[in-house]
Amino acid sequence: MRNFTNEDQAVRDDLAQDYCRNWELDAGTDAAAFRSAMRKVVGGVTVITTVHEDRPWGMTVSAFTPVCMDPPTLLVCVNRETVTASCITKLQRFAVNVLSQDQLAISQFCSRPREDKFVEEFAVPQSDYPDRILMPVLKDSLITLDCIATATLVVNSHLVVMGRVTSVLAPTAKKPLLYGEGQYMHGVSLQMAVA
Repeated sequence: MRNFTNEDQAVRDDLAQDYCRNWELDAGTDAAAFRSAMRKVVGGVTVITTVHEDRPWGMTVSAFTPVCMDPPTLLVCVNRETVTASCITKLQRFAVNVLSQDQLAISQFCSRPREDKFVEEFAVPQSDYPDRILMPVLKDSLITLDCIATATLVVNSHLVVMGRVTSVLAPTAKKPLLYGEGQYMHGVSLQMAVA
């Protein structure tokens, strides 16, 4: 085993110091720092759909993740002061629509704060999808996951909802709509690029 000399240690210390000077963000736990850090996470764009005043309603959310496969369960977080949170609490039903690149307009429409988000013009007519799906399905989505809310938890400003997936609907494959660094993006397959 090689023994490190004082000179080796000095080189390692210099490298570490140079590396640490390159932090773009170096902060504690304040909300602005956390928000800035989360902007660096690139993920698929989702719109939660529900029914409000007997009409399809949608809200763009960034907090969505699968939880387990058996039974199929996912988690979403919505601001608890929104119509969407109120509808989920009342109906105990919602759908997660994972958006394709063809759906930039609906993502923007459903992300407007404090405005009505009735989504009839973006929704598939109910007669065109299976009866087992109870919540609105958005046209051109990659997938729609129809869910029953099985547990909710209020965490500060948000309602955390666990949903058991009751139906999955996916049309012909499309390219995903991504979001990160405060802007919409599209992905490139690295495997295809290498080939």
